[in-house]
Amino acid sequence: MERNIDIEIWQKLKAGKASAFSYIFDTYFDQLVDYGCRFTKDRQLVKDAIQDLFLELTRKGNQLSDVDNIIAYLLKATRRRIVRLMNQNNRIENTEELEVFDLEYDTLQESEVWEKKLNLIAQALNQLPPRQKEVIYLKFYKGVSNSEASEIMNISYQSVGNLIQKALNKLKESLDEPMQAILFFFQNRLKHT
Repeated sequence: MERNIDIEIWQKLKAGKASAFSYIFDTYFDQLVDYGCRFTKDRQLVKDAIQDLFLELTRKGNQLSDVDNIIAYLLKATRRRIVRLMNQNNRIENTEELEVFDLEYDTLQESEVWEKKLNLIAQALNQLPPRQKEVIYLKFYKGVSNSEASEIMNISYQSVGNLIQKALNKLKESLDEPMQAILFFFQNRLKHT
């Protein structure tokens, strides 16, 4: 049902409805800033990239392609613009591989045992390579599909699956936890985002 709402809102945006643009901006701007700041601490660069994206959305109007998942589209476009700006500013040489992707976790829980597990998982996640952290973020924080993650990250569908599998295997090894506990952590993240 959520995809149907995205399709409807996107069609209204393409038709030039200000209310659709406002809804998309208000709903997703902070999420896009959060995502962009995981690549760079230059918050202004991130905001510039996102503002450029929203300006393009208003300029293109009915020329925009059809979209059934607004957040996936916006994440991909934001990532592309950040890479482009970072490349223009000589902050990265290889636009395909960003050096940083930070993850932070809120571990406020009632149980001390649960909090300790969350902290251990968070520490283990931050030991993963940037691409693995990014795919985990997209998959379990933003709830995008593997094909949407491949579009956003500009990698093959198979690479997304491989990155997820490698990340989960590394977590299992480093945590000495059953996979069920790790997956429970991620399922819990989806419920709270």
